[in-house]
Amino acid sequence: MPRGFLLLAALLLPVAPALAGDGSTTTDSVDLTRLLAPPPAAGSPAALADLQAVLAAQAARTAAGDEAAKADSDRSVFRFADVLGPDLTAATLPRTAAFFKRVEQLDKASVKLAKSDWKHPRPSEVSDQVHPLSVEKPGDWSYPSGHATFGYTTAVLLANMLPEKRAAIFDRAALYAHHRVVMGVHFPSDVEAGRIAGTVIAAQLLQDPLWHADFVAARDELRKSLALQPANDR
Repeated sequence: MPRGFLLLAALLLPVAPALAGDGSTTTDSVDLTRLLAPPPAAGSPAALADLQAVLAAQAARTAAGDEAAKADSDRSVFRFADVLGPDLTAATLPRTAAFFKRVEQLDKASVKLAKSDWKHPRPSEVSDQVHPLSVEKPGDWSYPSGHATFGYTTAVLLANMLPEKRAAIFDRAALYAHHRVVMGVHFPSDVEAGRIAGTVIAAQLLQDPLWHADFVAARDELRKSLALQPANDR
């Protein structure tokens, strides 16, 4: 079945609520194994190209680039502060912080299911020529990239909160995701899968009434902090 059809079908499916540990309702994790193509097979031309891309990024590293990539290991909406402004902090934006923490938890659950299904090895496990800038947790597989998923889920949601800044937000998400390749902990195919996964997850959340109030609260808080006109809809 074509990937585009699968994505469309996913967006048309109702989002099923689940009961959280505190008794509240929350959205179930998204079954990404039904939406994403499998990772490149070991030894295939696509897998070899993936590895060469990681090695090329490694060869092009600079001290400043390494530090930026390491900083983006933080899975937080506040990594977007460099395109949204210095006032984007957890201390000044508690509703925004809480909303995107909830997003992070959903992303992690969805990605964990997919990683456990495909068990795709990290670049350094494929080649001893790869020298990653961080040590990942044992058993935390490569495909799809959780950071890229979060980066793009966050970008779609932020772009809907702040459409005036859409281009800068998506540029930042692309860099955030690419930094995983610079780090040597993900292949480009992992990052691309994360881009698709994050887009699908965000699209579902934008339709989910269980997330609407928190989305609106975060959006209104952000827009006020950035001195933007209030949004017209609620």
